[in-house]
Amino acid sequence: MASADTESAVWDREGRNIIFSSARTGQMEDLYEKQVGGAADAPVLFRSNEAKRALSWSTDGRFLLYLSIGGRLKPKLWVLPLQGDRTPLPLLRTEFDEPDARFSPDGHWVAYVSNESGRYEVYVRPFPPNPLPQSISNAGGKQRISDTGGSSPMWRKDGKALYYIGGDGKLTVVTISAGSSTFQAGAPNPLFTVPPRGPQKPGMTRWAPSPDGKRFLFLVPEVREAAPLTVVLNWQAGLKK
Repeated sequence: MASADTESAVWDREGRNIIFSSARTGQMEDLYEKQVGGAADAPVLFRSNEAKRALSWSTDGRFLLYLSIGGRLKPKLWVLPLQGDRTPLPLLRTEFDEPDARFSPDGHWVAYVSNESGRYEVYVRPFPPNPLPQSISNAGGKQRISDTGGSSPMWRKDGKALYYIGGDGKLTVVTISAGSSTFQAGAPNPLFTVPPRGPQKPGMTRWAPSPDGKRFLFLVPEVREAAPLTVVLNWQAGLKK
């Protein structure tokens, strides 16, 4: 499965299947699904005329959040049903950039990034159990989570904490108290400055928390050590011997 044209992979709840984005046909990035350890090649899951990047797979296995990029549209978030009618549904209908999103572990909420305030911030909004185009876009109840800029939101496995990278470059955590219809977020708490991450593409998250939130994995650019340099002084004197 791995190749230079493959990226943006997401796991299902059991870790048995993976959905990823690939431009293996030489055109746009499409979505593919593969069983982990399976010998068969990954079949295409969804193909369209715009580049797509897989972002989040709902824990009940019913929906995929993905980012659509290309054409005249800004980065936009879409929901792909994985059962029944697989017609994509827009998560939001705005004129702003929305380059990243994640389902909450219980599937009732979506954390996403938008620049509607003039800079990128992290928001949370409800996700209806049986979404239709109008029910997703008009779900309401939006709450802003970050206060000084934010990107790359990630939930802790128990859903009681939401992490993001603040505008100051610090990994920040917000405690969450939520149910199927109620949501309350605590104040942002910066933890530490994240390592350099290199150039960022929309929808490309380069870090992840452990399930218990006690460890964090970051993908950082490779730093190659320079070859040693030897300087010889008074080398002409050595030639006379």
